[in-house]
Amino acid sequence: LLRVFDADLRGDVLEIGAGCGAITRYLGEQGGNVLALEGSTRRAGIARARTRDLPNVSVLAENFERFQVDKRFDVITLIGVFEYANLFVSGANPGAKMLEKVRSLLKPDGLLIIAIENQLGLKYFAGAPEDHVVTPMLGVEGRYNSATPQTYGKQALTSLLSGAGFSSNEFFAPFPDYKLPVSIVTEQGFDDPGFDAAAFAWQSAQRDPQLPELCTFSLELAWPQICKNGLGMDMSNSFLIGASPVARKTLGDGTLAVHFSSDRRAEYCKSSSFRKGPDNTIRVHYEKLAEARAASAADSIVEFKLSASEPYIKGHVLSTKLIDVINVDGWTYGQVGEFLKGYLCILKDVPNGQLNADGLLPGQLFDAVPQNILIDCQGKPHLIDKEWSLTVGLRIEFLLFRALRQLLGSVTRFSPSAEFSTATYKEFVFAACAAAGYPI
Repeated sequence: LLRVFDADLRGDVLEIGAGCGAITRYLGEQGGNVLALEGSTRRAGIARARTRDLPNVSVLAENFERFQVDKRFDVITLIGVFEYANLFVSGANPGAKMLEKVRSLLKPDGLLIIAIENQLGLKYFAGAPEDHVVTPMLGVEGRYNSATPQTYGKQALTSLLSGAGFSSNEFFAPFPDYKLPVSIVTEQGFDDPGFDAAAFAWQSAQRDPQLPELCTFSLELAWPQICKNGLGMDMSNSFLIGASPVARKTLGDGTLAVHFSSDRRAEYCKSSSFRKGPDNTIRVHYEKLAEARAASAADSIVEFKLSASEPYIKGHVLSTKLIDVINVDGWTYGQVGEFLKGYLCILKDVPNGQLNADGLLPGQLFDAVPQNILIDCQGKPHLIDKEWSLTVGLRIEFLLFRALRQLLGSVTRFSPSAEFSTATYKEFVFAACAAAGYPI
Protein backbone atom coordinates (compact mmCIF):
# COMPACT_ATOMS: atom_id res chain seq x y z
CA LEU A 1 0.00 0.00 0.00
CA LEU A 2 2.70 2.50 0.96
CA ARG A 3 5.41 1.58 -1.55
CA VAL A 4 4.36 4.43 -3.85
CA PHE A 5 5.31 6.81 -1.01
CA ASP A 6 8.67 5.19 -0.17
CA ALA A 7 10.68 8.25 -1.18
CA ASP A 8 8.73 10.38 1.35
CA LEU A 9 9.11 8.13 4.41
CA ARG A 10 12.60 9.18 5.52
CA GLY A 11 11.90 12.11 7.86
CA ASP A 12 9.76 12.52 10.99
CA VAL A 13 6.68 10.32 10.67
CA LEU A 14 3.56 10.29 12.87
CA GLU A 15 1.33 7.26 12.51
CA ILE A 16 -2.13 7.87 13.97
CA GLY A 17 -3.95 4.69 14.90
CA ALA A 18 -1.09 2.17 14.77
CA GLY A 19 -3.25 -0.83 15.69
CA CYS A 20 -1.03 -3.89 16.13
CA GLY A 21 1.86 -2.35 14.21
CA ALA A 22 1.80 -3.83 10.69
CA ILE A 23 2.21 -0.40 9.07
CA THR A 24 4.42 0.76 11.97
CA ARG A 25 6.93 -1.97 11.20
CA TYR A 26 7.07 -1.01 7.51
CA LEU A 27 7.44 2.71 8.28
CA GLY A 28 10.29 1.95 10.67
CA GLU A 29 12.08 -0.17 8.10
CA GLN A 30 12.13 2.79 5.71
CA GLY A 31 14.49 4.62 8.06
CA GLY A 32 12.41 7.56 9.25
CA ASN A 33 11.90 8.64 12.87
CA VAL A 34 8.50 7.11 13.60
CA LEU A 35 6.11 8.00 16.41
CA ALA A 36 3.19 5.56 16.44
CA LEU A 37 0.07 6.70 18.28
CA GLU A 38 -2.44 4.05 19.42
CA GLY A 39 -5.43 4.55 21.71
CA SER A 40 -5.57 0.95 22.95
CA THR A 41 -2.87 0.09 25.49
CA ARG A 42 -3.03 -3.59 24.51
CA ARG A 43 -2.61 -2.86 20.80
CA ALA A 44 0.17 -0.38 21.53
CA GLY A 45 1.99 -3.12 23.46
CA ILE A 46 1.71 -5.46 20.48
CA ALA A 47 2.98 -2.74 18.12
CA ARG A 48 5.93 -2.10 20.48
CA ALA A 49 6.79 -5.82 20.56
CA ARG A 50 6.55 -5.95 16.79
CA THR A 51 9.06 -3.09 16.41
CA ARG A 52 11.27 -3.87 19.42
CA ASP A 53 14.40 -4.11 17.25
CA LEU A 54 13.86 -0.73 15.57
CA PRO A 55 15.39 2.09 17.68
CA ASN A 56 13.92 4.72 15.34
CA VAL A 57 10.34 3.73 16.31
CA SER A 58 8.50 4.98 19.42
CA VAL A 59 5.01 3.78 20.36
CA LEU A 60 2.72 5.93 22.49
CA ALA A 61 -0.55 4.69 24.02
CA GLU A 62 -2.70 7.83 23.92
CA ASN A 63 -6.04 9.08 22.68
CA PHE A 64 -5.70 11.25 19.55
CA GLU A 65 -7.89 14.05 20.90
CA ARG A 66 -5.69 14.38 24.03
CA PHE A 67 -2.41 14.01 22.15
CA GLN A 68 -0.16 17.07 22.33
CA VAL A 69 3.40 17.47 21.02
CA ASP A 70 5.64 20.44 20.24
CA LYS A 71 7.33 19.08 17.12
CA ARG A 72 5.88 19.00 13.59
CA PHE A 73 6.07 16.05 11.21
CA ASP A 74 7.11 15.53 7.60
CA VAL A 75 4.55 12.74 7.16
CA ILE A 76 1.37 11.81 9.02
CA THR A 77 -0.61 8.66 8.23
CA LEU A 78 -4.28 7.84 8.71
CA ILE A 79 -4.45 4.25 7.46
CA GLY A 80 -7.90 2.81 8.18
CA VAL A 81 -8.40 5.50 10.82
CA PHE A 82 -10.18 8.54 9.39
CA GLU A 83 -13.50 6.66 9.13
CA TYR A 84 -13.54 6.37 12.95
CA ALA A 85 -13.48 10.14 13.56
CA ASN A 86 -17.12 10.04 14.76
CA LEU A 87 -16.11 7.72 17.60
CA PHE A 88 -12.88 9.38 18.76
CA VAL A 89 -13.36 13.11 18.12
CA SER A 90 -16.03 15.05 20.02
CA GLY A 91 -18.21 17.89 18.83
CA ALA A 92 -19.85 18.70 15.54
CA ASN A 93 -18.26 17.56 12.26
CA PRO A 94 -15.59 15.32 13.84
CA GLY A 95 -14.04 14.44 10.46
CA ALA A 96 -13.26 18.09 9.73
CA LYS A 97 -11.94 18.61 13.29
CA MET A 98 -9.62 15.61 12.95
CA LEU A 99 -8.16 16.90 9.70
CA GLU A 100 -7.66 20.38 11.16
CA LYS A 101 -5.69 18.96 14.09
CA VAL A 102 -3.64 16.76 11.73
CA ARG A 103 -2.88 19.85 9.66
CA SER A 104 -1.61 21.65 12.77
CA LEU A 105 0.80 18.75 13.46
CA LEU A 106 2.21 18.76 9.92
CA LYS A 107 5.13 20.80 8.63
CA PRO A 108 4.15 23.52 6.11
CA ASP A 109 5.18 21.33 3.17
CA GLY A 110 4.38 18.00 4.83
CA LEU A 111 2.46 15.00 3.51
CA LEU A 112 -0.71 13.39 4.89
CA ILE A 113 -1.35 9.81 3.74
CA ILE A 114 -4.93 8.53 4.04
CA ALA A 115 -6.28 5.08 3.21
CA ILE A 116 -10.03 4.57 3.52
CA GLU A 117 -12.88 2.64 1.95
CA ASN A 118 -14.95 4.46 -0.68
CA GLN A 119 -18.55 4.98 0.40
CA LEU A 120 -19.54 4.49 -3.26
CA GLY A 121 -17.21 1.61 -4.13
CA LEU A 122 -18.50 -0.69 -6.86
CA LYS A 123 -18.36 -3.80 -4.69
CA TYR A 124 -20.90 -2.22 -2.29
CA PHE A 125 -23.39 -1.83 -5.14
CA ALA A 126 -22.77 -5.53 -5.88
CA GLY A 127 -23.93 -6.47 -2.38
CA ALA A 128 -20.73 -6.43 -0.31
CA PRO A 129 -21.57 -5.33 3.26
CA GLU A 130 -20.30 -2.01 4.59
CA ASP A 131 -16.94 -2.89 6.16
CA HIS A 132 -17.48 -1.46 9.63
CA VAL A 133 -21.22 -1.88 10.27
CA VAL A 134 -21.43 -5.10 8.18
CA THR A 135 -24.77 -4.14 6.65
CA PRO A 136 -25.27 -4.17 2.85
CA MET A 137 -26.07 -0.78 1.27
CA LEU A 138 -25.72 1.15 4.55
CA GLY A 139 -22.89 3.27 3.17
CA VAL A 140 -24.35 3.61 -0.32
CA GLU A 141 -27.58 4.90 1.24
CA GLY A 142 -25.71 7.22 3.62
CA ARG A 143 -27.26 5.74 6.80
CA TYR A 144 -24.29 6.64 9.00
CA ASN A 145 -24.79 8.40 12.34
CA SER A 146 -22.66 9.82 15.16
CA ALA A 147 -22.30 6.36 16.74
CA THR A 148 -20.95 4.63 13.64
CA PRO A 149 -17.77 4.86 11.58
CA GLN A 150 -18.27 6.79 8.34
CA THR A 151 -16.68 6.54 4.90
CA TYR A 152 -16.87 9.09 2.09
CA GLY A 153 -16.98 9.38 -1.68
CA LYS A 154 -14.22 11.12 -3.64
CA GLN A 155 -15.93 14.50 -3.89
CA ALA A 156 -16.80 14.59 -0.18
CA LEU A 157 -13.25 13.63 0.82
CA THR A 158 -11.76 16.29 -1.47
CA SER A 159 -14.03 18.91 0.09
CA LEU A 160 -13.08 17.89 3.65
CA LEU A 161 -9.36 17.98 2.85
CA SER A 162 -9.57 21.33 1.07
CA GLY A 163 -11.52 22.81 3.98
CA ALA A 164 -8.75 21.74 6.37
CA GLY A 165 -6.03 23.46 4.30
CA PHE A 166 -4.88 20.56 2.11
CA SER A 167 -4.90 22.24 -1.28
CA SER A 168 -3.09 19.36 -3.03
CA ASN A 169 -4.97 16.05 -3.04
CA GLU A 170 -3.59 13.14 -5.09
CA PHE A 171 -5.88 10.11 -5.31
CA PHE A 172 -4.82 6.52 -6.01
CA ALA A 173 -7.07 3.47 -6.37
CA PRO A 174 -5.83 0.33 -4.57
CA PHE A 175 -7.35 -2.93 -5.82
CA PRO A 176 -9.13 -4.92 -4.60
CA ASP A 177 -9.02 -2.48 -1.65
CA TYR A 178 -6.52 -0.69 0.58
CA LYS A 179 -6.29 -3.47 3.18
CA LEU A 180 -4.82 -6.20 0.95
CA PRO A 181 -3.97 -4.44 -2.33
CA VAL A 182 -2.22 -6.04 -5.27
CA SER A 183 -2.47 -3.04 -7.64
CA ILE A 184 -2.38 0.75 -7.33
CA VAL A 185 -3.88 2.76 -10.23
CA THR A 186 -3.26 6.50 -10.59
CA GLU A 187 -5.70 9.14 -11.82
CA GLN A 188 -3.60 9.45 -14.99
CA GLY A 189 -3.96 5.70 -15.48
CA PHE A 190 -7.75 5.96 -15.50
CA ASP A 191 -7.65 8.96 -17.85
CA ASP A 192 -5.23 7.55 -20.45
CA PRO A 193 -7.20 6.23 -23.48
CA GLY A 194 -4.34 3.92 -24.45
CA PHE A 195 -4.25 2.15 -21.08
CA ASP A 196 -6.60 -0.52 -19.75
CA ALA A 197 -6.96 0.47 -16.09
CA ALA A 198 -10.06 -1.72 -15.73
CA ALA A 199 -7.91 -4.86 -16.01
CA PHE A 200 -6.38 -4.18 -12.58
CA ALA A 201 -9.85 -3.86 -11.04
CA TRP A 202 -11.59 -6.88 -12.51
CA GLN A 203 -8.65 -9.28 -12.30
CA SER A 204 -8.25 -8.63 -8.56
CA ALA A 205 -11.95 -8.64 -7.61
CA GLN A 206 -12.01 -12.24 -6.37
CA ARG A 207 -9.02 -11.56 -4.09
CA ASP A 208 -11.25 -9.52 -1.76
CA PRO A 209 -12.09 -11.76 1.24
CA GLN A 210 -14.99 -9.49 2.20
CA LEU A 211 -17.04 -10.16 -0.93
CA PRO A 212 -20.36 -11.94 -0.34
CA GLU A 213 -20.76 -15.51 -1.57
CA LEU A 214 -22.86 -14.21 -4.48
CA CYS A 215 -22.62 -10.71 -5.93
CA THR A 216 -25.65 -9.09 -7.53
CA PHE A 217 -23.71 -8.69 -10.79
CA SER A 218 -20.40 -9.76 -12.28
CA LEU A 219 -17.64 -7.40 -11.17
CA GLU A 220 -15.45 -8.76 -13.99
CA LEU A 221 -17.96 -7.54 -16.58
CA ALA A 222 -18.91 -4.32 -14.79
CA TRP A 223 -15.45 -2.81 -14.23
CA PRO A 224 -14.63 -2.32 -17.94
CA GLN A 225 -17.94 -0.47 -18.38
CA ILE A 226 -17.30 1.70 -15.31
CA CYS A 227 -13.85 2.70 -16.57
CA LYS A 228 -15.07 3.22 -20.14
CA ASN A 229 -17.44 5.86 -18.75
CA GLY A 230 -14.76 7.66 -16.74
CA LEU A 231 -15.92 6.48 -13.31
CA GLY A 232 -12.97 4.24 -12.38
CA MET A 233 -11.59 6.38 -9.57
CA ASP A 234 -15.00 7.52 -8.31
CA MET A 235 -16.17 3.91 -7.89
CA SER A 236 -12.92 2.26 -6.75
CA ASN A 237 -13.47 0.21 -3.61
CA SER A 238 -10.92 2.22 -1.60
CA PHE A 239 -8.86 5.38 -1.82
CA LEU A 240 -5.19 5.98 -1.10
CA ILE A 241 -4.59 9.73 -0.86
CA GLY A 242 -1.49 11.89 -0.64
CA ALA A 243 -2.57 15.32 0.63
CA SER A 244 -0.46 18.40 1.33
CA PRO A 245 -0.87 22.13 1.99
CA VAL A 246 1.44 22.75 -1.00
CA ALA A 247 1.50 21.47 -4.57
CA ARG A 248 3.29 18.14 -4.80
CA LYS A 249 3.40 14.94 -6.86
CA THR A 250 4.19 11.52 -5.42
CA LEU A 251 5.18 9.62 -8.55
CA GLY A 252 6.92 10.82 -11.68
CA ASP A 253 4.88 12.01 -14.63
CA GLY A 254 3.61 9.12 -16.69
CA THR A 255 3.09 6.50 -13.94
CA LEU A 256 -0.23 4.85 -14.76
CA ALA A 257 -0.29 1.90 -12.35
CA VAL A 258 1.86 -0.39 -10.22
CA HIS A 259 1.09 -4.07 -9.75
CA PHE A 260 2.66 -6.15 -6.98
CA SER A 261 3.23 -9.90 -7.09
CA SER A 262 3.96 -10.55 -3.42
CA ASP A 263 2.00 -13.70 -2.58
CA ARG A 264 5.06 -15.88 -3.24
CA ARG A 265 8.47 -16.63 -1.76
CA ALA A 266 10.45 -13.46 -1.06
CA GLU A 267 13.03 -13.91 -3.81
CA TYR A 268 10.24 -14.11 -6.40
CA CYS A 269 8.27 -11.04 -5.23
CA LYS A 270 8.21 -8.22 -7.79
CA SER A 271 6.59 -4.96 -8.82
CA SER A 272 5.41 -4.12 -12.32
CA SER A 273 5.26 -0.38 -13.03
CA PHE A 274 3.33 0.85 -16.06
CA ARG A 275 4.83 4.14 -17.20
CA LYS A 276 4.26 6.40 -20.20
CA GLY A 277 7.41 7.91 -21.66
CA PRO A 278 8.01 11.29 -23.38
CA ASP A 279 7.36 9.60 -26.72
CA ASN A 280 3.85 8.61 -25.50
CA THR A 281 4.66 4.90 -25.53
CA ILE A 282 3.87 2.82 -22.45
CA ARG A 283 6.33 0.30 -21.05
CA VAL A 284 6.14 -2.15 -18.15
CA HIS A 285 9.14 -1.95 -15.82
CA TYR A 286 9.86 -4.90 -13.50
CA GLU A 287 11.73 -4.81 -10.21
CA LYS A 288 12.38 -7.41 -7.52
CA LEU A 289 11.09 -6.46 -4.09
CA ALA A 290 13.64 -8.49 -2.12
CA GLU A 291 17.20 -9.65 -2.43
CA ALA A 292 17.62 -13.11 -3.92
CA ARG A 293 18.36 -15.93 -1.51
CA ALA A 294 20.76 -18.77 -2.18
CA ALA A 295 20.40 -20.31 -5.62
CA SER A 296 17.71 -22.97 -5.96
CA ALA A 297 18.63 -26.61 -6.13
CA ALA A 298 20.38 -27.54 -9.34
CA ASP A 299 17.77 -30.17 -10.15
CA SER A 300 14.83 -27.73 -10.00
CA ILE A 301 12.72 -27.83 -13.16
CA VAL A 302 11.25 -24.35 -12.53
CA GLU A 303 13.07 -21.26 -13.81
CA PHE A 304 12.31 -17.65 -12.83
CA LYS A 305 13.54 -14.91 -15.16
CA LEU A 306 12.63 -11.27 -14.76
CA SER A 307 13.29 -8.87 -17.63
CA ALA A 308 13.95 -5.20 -16.90
CA SER A 309 11.05 -3.96 -19.06
CA GLU A 310 8.84 -4.74 -22.02
CA PRO A 311 6.41 -2.74 -24.17
CA TYR A 312 2.81 -2.43 -23.02
CA ILE A 313 0.30 -3.78 -25.53
CA LYS A 314 -3.27 -2.44 -25.67
CA GLY A 315 -5.89 -5.10 -26.22
CA HIS A 316 -7.95 -7.63 -24.28
CA VAL A 317 -6.80 -10.54 -22.14
CA LEU A 318 -7.83 -13.85 -23.68
CA SER A 319 -9.45 -15.07 -20.45
CA THR A 320 -12.16 -12.38 -20.80
CA LYS A 321 -13.68 -14.46 -23.60
CA LEU A 322 -14.20 -17.37 -21.21
CA ILE A 323 -15.65 -15.03 -18.58
CA ASP A 324 -18.13 -13.86 -21.22
CA VAL A 325 -19.15 -17.49 -21.84
CA ILE A 326 -19.86 -18.39 -18.21
CA ASN A 327 -21.81 -15.18 -17.58
CA VAL A 328 -24.57 -16.04 -20.08
CA ASP A 329 -27.55 -18.02 -18.78
CA GLY A 330 -27.61 -21.54 -20.16
CA TRP A 331 -23.90 -21.87 -20.96
CA THR A 332 -22.58 -25.38 -21.59
CA TYR A 333 -19.36 -27.31 -21.19
CA GLY A 334 -19.31 -27.58 -24.97
CA GLN A 335 -18.88 -23.80 -25.16
CA VAL A 336 -16.08 -23.88 -22.59
CA GLY A 337 -14.45 -26.70 -24.57
CA GLU A 338 -14.61 -24.62 -27.75
CA PHE A 339 -12.89 -21.75 -25.97
CA LEU A 340 -10.13 -24.09 -24.78
CA LYS A 341 -9.67 -25.47 -28.30
CA GLY A 342 -9.36 -21.91 -29.60
CA TYR A 343 -6.86 -21.15 -26.86
CA LEU A 344 -4.70 -24.09 -27.90
CA CYS A 345 -4.85 -22.92 -31.53
CA ILE A 346 -3.68 -19.47 -30.42
CA LEU A 347 -0.72 -21.06 -28.63
CA LYS A 348 0.57 -22.23 -32.02
CA ASP A 349 0.95 -18.56 -33.03
CA VAL A 350 3.17 -17.59 -30.08
CA PRO A 351 6.91 -18.31 -30.04
CA ASN A 352 7.78 -21.94 -29.18
CA GLY A 353 4.13 -22.91 -29.47
CA GLN A 354 4.60 -26.18 -31.34
CA LEU A 355 4.51 -29.66 -29.79
CA ASN A 356 7.85 -31.46 -29.57
CA ALA A 357 8.57 -35.01 -30.77
CA ASP A 358 7.18 -36.45 -27.52
CA GLY A 359 3.84 -34.67 -27.95
CA LEU A 360 4.65 -32.20 -25.16
CA LEU A 361 4.55 -28.41 -25.13
CA PRO A 362 7.90 -26.64 -24.61
CA GLY A 363 8.61 -25.67 -20.99
CA GLN A 364 8.70 -21.99 -22.02
CA LEU A 365 4.88 -22.14 -22.25
CA PHE A 366 4.42 -23.01 -18.57
CA ASP A 367 3.13 -19.46 -17.99
CA ALA A 368 1.17 -19.20 -21.27
CA VAL A 369 -2.26 -19.35 -19.60
CA PRO A 370 -5.12 -17.26 -21.11
CA GLN A 371 -4.61 -14.65 -18.37
CA ASN A 372 -1.12 -14.02 -19.83
CA ILE A 373 -2.15 -13.89 -23.50
CA LEU A 374 -3.16 -10.50 -24.79
CA ILE A 375 -5.00 -10.07 -28.09
CA ASP A 376 -4.11 -6.74 -29.68
CA CYS A 377 -6.38 -4.51 -31.77
CA GLN A 378 -5.42 -6.43 -34.94
CA GLY A 379 -6.30 -9.78 -33.36
CA LYS A 380 -2.70 -10.88 -32.93
CA PRO A 381 -1.82 -12.78 -29.71
CA HIS A 382 1.04 -11.71 -27.46
CA LEU A 383 2.44 -13.65 -24.52
CA ILE A 384 2.99 -11.19 -21.67
CA ASP A 385 4.57 -11.35 -18.20
CA LYS A 386 6.87 -14.23 -19.18
CA GLU A 387 8.53 -14.90 -15.83
CA TRP A 388 8.15 -18.65 -15.28
CA SER A 389 9.28 -21.56 -17.45
CA LEU A 390 10.16 -25.24 -17.06
CA THR A 391 13.30 -27.04 -18.12
CA VAL A 392 11.14 -29.98 -19.24
CA GLY A 393 8.15 -30.31 -21.55
CA LEU A 394 4.59 -30.21 -20.22
CA ARG A 395 1.38 -31.93 -21.19
CA ILE A 396 -1.48 -29.97 -22.72
CA GLU A 397 -3.79 -31.28 -19.98
CA PHE A 398 -1.56 -29.70 -17.34
CA LEU A 399 -1.69 -26.29 -19.01
CA LEU A 400 -5.49 -26.51 -19.35
CA PHE A 401 -5.77 -27.48 -15.68
CA ARG A 402 -3.58 -24.51 -14.67
CA ALA A 403 -5.54 -22.11 -16.87
CA LEU A 404 -8.93 -23.20 -15.47
CA ARG A 405 -7.77 -23.09 -11.85
CA GLN A 406 -6.47 -19.55 -12.34
CA LEU A 407 -9.79 -18.60 -13.92
CA LEU A 408 -11.70 -19.96 -10.91
CA GLY A 409 -9.51 -17.83 -8.68
CA SER A 410 -10.49 -14.63 -10.48
CA VAL A 411 -14.23 -15.03 -11.14
CA THR A 412 -16.87 -13.75 -8.72
CA ARG A 413 -19.98 -15.01 -10.50
CA PHE A 414 -21.12 -17.88 -12.76
CA SER A 415 -24.48 -17.67 -14.50
CA PRO A 416 -26.71 -20.80 -14.37
CA SER A 417 -25.57 -23.57 -16.70
CA ALA A 418 -27.86 -25.57 -18.97
CA GLU A 419 -26.17 -28.78 -17.81
CA PHE A 420 -26.07 -28.63 -14.01
CA SER A 421 -27.40 -26.72 -11.03
CA THR A 422 -24.24 -26.97 -8.87
CA ALA A 423 -20.71 -28.20 -9.47
CA THR A 424 -17.46 -28.38 -7.53
CA TYR A 425 -14.26 -26.80 -8.83
CA LYS A 426 -12.95 -30.29 -9.62
CA GLU A 427 -16.08 -31.26 -11.58
CA PHE A 428 -15.88 -28.03 -13.60
CA VAL A 429 -12.18 -28.44 -14.46
CA PHE A 430 -12.48 -32.12 -15.40
CA ALA A 431 -15.65 -31.64 -17.50
CA ALA A 432 -14.20 -28.58 -19.29
CA CYS A 433 -10.99 -30.43 -20.22
CA ALA A 434 -13.00 -33.42 -21.45
CA ALA A 435 -15.15 -31.11 -23.59
CA ALA A 436 -11.97 -29.77 -25.20
CA GLY A 437 -10.87 -33.29 -26.06
CA TYR A 438 -8.25 -33.61 -23.32
CA PRO A 439 -9.79 -35.67 -20.50
CA ILE A 440 -7.76 -35.78 -17.32
